[in-house]
Amino acid sequence: MLLDLAEKAVKQAQGLGVEYADVRAQHVNSTSIRLTNDRFEQAVSGVDQGLGIRVLYRGAWGFSSTSSLDGKDVEETVKTAFKIAKATSKGVKEKATVRSVKPVKDKVTDRTSQPLPEIGIDKKMELVLGFSKTVRDYSSKIVSATLAYEDGAGQKAVVSSDGANILTNLSRVFVGVNAVAKQADKLTSARERLGKIGGYELFQEKNGREIMKKAAERAVNLLKAKPAPSGRYTVIVDPRLAGAFAHEAVGHCCEADSIIAGESILAGKIGKVVGSELVSIYDDSTLAGGWGSQKYDDEGVLTKKRLLIKNGVLKGYITNKEASARLDMEPNGGARAESYAYPPIVRMSDTYIPQGSQTFEELLEGIDYGVYLKASRGGQVDTAKGTFQFNAEEASLIKKGKLTTPLLDVSLSGVTLETLHNIDAVAKDFEIGLGFCGKGQTVAAGMGSPHIRIKNALVGGRA
Repeated sequence: MLLDLAEKAVKQAQGLGVEYADVRAQHVNSTSIRLTNDRFEQAVSGVDQGLGIRVLYRGAWGFSSTSSLDGKDVEETVKTAFKIAKATSKGVKEKATVRSVKPVKDKVTDRTSQPLPEIGIDKKMELVLGFSKTVRDYSSKIVSATLAYEDGAGQKAVVSSDGANILTNLSRVFVGVNAVAKQADKLTSARERLGKIGGYELFQEKNGREIMKKAAERAVNLLKAKPAPSGRYTVIVDPRLAGAFAHEAVGHCCEADSIIAGESILAGKIGKVVGSELVSIYDDSTLAGGWGSQKYDDEGVLTKKRLLIKNGVLKGYITNKEASARLDMEPNGGARAESYAYPPIVRMSDTYIPQGSQTFEELLEGIDYGVYLKASRGGQVDTAKGTFQFNAEEASLIKKGKLTTPLLDVSLSGVTLETLHNIDAVAKDFEIGLGFCGKGQTVAAGMGSPHIRIKNALVGGRA
């Protein structure tokens, strides 16, 4: 049904004289649960369905969507997208074009041993409540535990006028916790996340209670932390924070729409040295088990393992069909949409720094006085200026090659290119986590790295 509707919508658009059209239609059963301090604030199960069409007419884009899969409603949606493109075309200064790819017809199926729609919402609520009790029972110092559970399972069809005809089975599950600890007037917090492209079998494969308990443990341990020093130090950054750096400070600069808009410090630097020869960075939609992985993007293009930086040299960008035409590059499957209700735009998938050759202990050696930063509470990045600031969730002082005093409220700031050049060691461990990236639309994104060491890094603390 989804493919039939999408095919008819594309044919209708072609009949109106468009240069290009693509359609995403989906039908997904979803569950959303929110819990704070063992009290359910939300527990909703329902269906998210609809169709979105994007058309290119005389160099201008038009997009429209509908939550109805009724044929007449879809026809009106196509007409609306065309009207928008036609009206926009009268004033467009730089006409858009797309680079077509080889036509592909495929059905993508990911098998799950415990399909999510077969698990009742009562069982999912029981699971989340159990996680909450695990966190709250860890210590009397835990004063709050907030949990979020999300899942979705169904199908998505992608059809384009240049030959994409793809039906994908979708299944994704996620649960996250934020634990807050308090002692006197001091409040600390820590979070953990667990997720999978797959089914409910995740909770048999992983010990969810132990993972949730880690958040409580870290929040309580942070009550002992001391104010951090401020200044320039040699720092070691753990895989979570290093992965966030790779995604936020570098990956967004490699998104081709930012390049075209003149909002990236990496514009025009293909083939140029942009960092230490120890640094390589990939954005990989093909990564097995990757939180941001998918076989085809939302324009129906086969995705790839994209090499962004190799041994310090910038090698490529993340592209969609329009950006590829403008930059005279091949599309590499970088178009993603949050759902049928949004047009696809250039997005990352699983962005990471690959393994190096040193141990964590070797990274510590030679640091007389420095800082070890772990995990990320978020931060700010300016891709045009090439600056960033991240807040670490945990940190420790390094003295004479040893981890000593735990630190609180530590930030890592700097200039992206300078920081890339100052990475002087990359460990051989590796971890990739899961997150969500917002860029007008929210999509799942993996972020990973080994431990890395950065010299002359700017660290800030709050007294």
